[in-house]
Amino acid sequence: MKFSKEAKIGLLVAIAVLVFFAGFWFLKGSNIFSGEYEYYAYYEGVQGLQPSAAVQIKGVTVGKVSEIKLDSNRVEVILAIPKSTRLPKGTVARMISLDLLGTKAIRLELGADAAMIEDGETITTAVETGIIDNFSHEISPLIADVRHVVSVLDSVLTGVDNMLNEQTRQNLSASVASLNITMQHFSELSQRLNRESGEMASAIHNINSITDNIAKNSQSIDQIIDNAAATTEQLKNAPVEQTIKELHGVSEQLNVLMARINSGEGSVGMAVNDKQLYTDLTRALSTLQSLLADVEAHPGRYINVTIFGRRKKD
Repeated sequence: MKFSKEAKIGLLVAIAVLVFFAGFWFLKGSNIFSGEYEYYAYYEGVQGLQPSAAVQIKGVTVGKVSEIKLDSNRVEVILAIPKSTRLPKGTVARMISLDLLGTKAIRLELGADAAMIEDGETITTAVETGIIDNFSHEISPLIADVRHVVSVLDSVLTGVDNMLNEQTRQNLSASVASLNITMQHFSELSQRLNRESGEMASAIHNINSITDNIAKNSQSIDQIIDNAAATTEQLKNAPVEQTIKELHGVSEQLNVLMARINSGEGSVGMAVNDKQLYTDLTRALSTLQSLLADVEAHPGRYINVTIFGRRKKD
């Protein structure tokens, strides 16, 4: 059987179209020679996930994202997985970033259930933010703060520019001149301090010596303090009040005795107040002194001792 030229051309075109579509779907990750199960996953946002994105299990690509579309206020993602790869119930489809540029993919975290997810069922989803997403999330408030600071700084500079009129500039110049004079005074003061640093060092050395001596004699100082404490304790415990009362009583008795003596009561009072007695005692003492003087001058008159015979009288 012979084919016409037109039939051969049509057959070649059909084969070319089939090869083109087979290659297209192969490049998209589909295996046209084996069946696939489709699973549905719903996310709040896909964050750059594209159709034909890889679906991985433990880092190995086992399928692809076949379609992405809006479903009410969520995003519906259809996952195409070969029939040879079954997913147990409890599997989580986590959206991840494959690199620093934020290329998105789906990572399947297999569940532990013995039952399998059937074709067309929904898979539990989760989202794992990447480094770029975290950085963007952290940097956004900082950028807002920087913008606010720049706005405030611009307002402050505008206010400063309005304040810096000619009079203000002159005042600032005068203030700077005064500040220079003050710095000169500080410089002179520092030079004086440098010149007197030797004396200050000597004074500090003396202070250190005093503190060293105090430290060395701390035991003696402690003993003195203990003695003072013991003395104050003894004074505290001494019967001071009783002693004062006794002294007061003795003083009153002395006052009474002196009053009696002055009034002439008793022998002592009569002796003190009797002038005649005083005169007689004075005369008696004078006579006794004369007698003693005569005894010293002429002892023979009063002492007569004879050893051999009689002594001639004077």
